[in-house]
Amino acid sequence: MKNNNLLSFFSQQVNLYLDNRLNDDSSESLMNTIKMDSECKTVFNKEKNFRDFVRNNVKRPSASSDLINTIKNKCS
Repeated sequence: MKNNNLLSFFSQQVNLYLDNRLNDDSSESLMNTIKMDSECKTVFNKEKNFRDFVRNNVKRPSASSDLINTIKNKCS
């Protein structure tokens, strides 16, 4: 996959796939492309590994119960 436009499109498709936003046909087509093209497979694996790393290593701060209750009370 030499063309930058195609690579950009492929990257977008990978992101949609990893977000579960592709339909079955598009997902299958993407997976077939990954199997047949080593550069696509590399792009896919890098994005998947990055997402896994973030999911497992970045801690999201949680809101205190007081803050949650204050927001709920203001909206009621």
